[in-house]
Amino acid sequence: MSRNYVKNVSKIVGFLFVLQLLRIGIKSACFLVVDRTYYSDRIASLFAMVLLSALILLVAKFRRIDLSIFPKHFGAGYIIFTVITFALFISTPILTKNNSTSEIVLLIYSAIVTPVFEELIFRGFVWNKLNTLFKKEWITYVMSTLLFAIWHFGYIDTIAFHVETGLANAIIWKVITGLCFGIVLGALRLKTKNCYSTMLLHGVLNIFGR
Repeated sequence: MSRNYVKNVSKIVGFLFVLQLLRIGIKSACFLVVDRTYYSDRIASLFAMVLLSALILLVAKFRRIDLSIFPKHFGAGYIIFTVITFALFISTPILTKNNSTSEIVLLIYSAIVTPVFEELIFRGFVWNKLNTLFKKEWITYVMSTLLFAIWHFGYIDTIAFHVETGLANAIIWKVITGLCFGIVLGALRLKTKNCYSTMLLHGVLNIFGR
């Protein structure tokens, strides 16, 4: 890998590092005004990701950065996939017989907010940036998958709060899960050329993996 490649990949890693710091910073600011509980931690995480997602979209719009969000042709397959995903989302509290406010917030956070946030970053911005560096898209696929796995180390603040013992094991499993998700979601991005499809699949995976 040439120095130019290393330099540009390092910039991407730096961008991801700053994003995680911002996420942690926003969450920490929330806990200056409210006590940190399991419920408030979810709310703070949700708020931080929504805020950063909006920031990413605004910056992309004003700087004309292509995030490849939607497919060029929104065909029947996408409509069906969208309907199925939202049907699963709506029916989950009914099927699990758990419609408490806390569980609904967790569902929104895990099945909507997190997928949109992470897919905008990895199968949107990062993927397109890597595509400008590498001639073969499969290299982009591999690199983005590895970066997505490493990204999950950054959730140590949330993991540490929710896990009383075995923090190292919990983090390792989080990274392994991120790697597995990255392999599947990256393959879909490679095929569809957009991150709307990966947002939907990510949401479905998180519904079943909560």
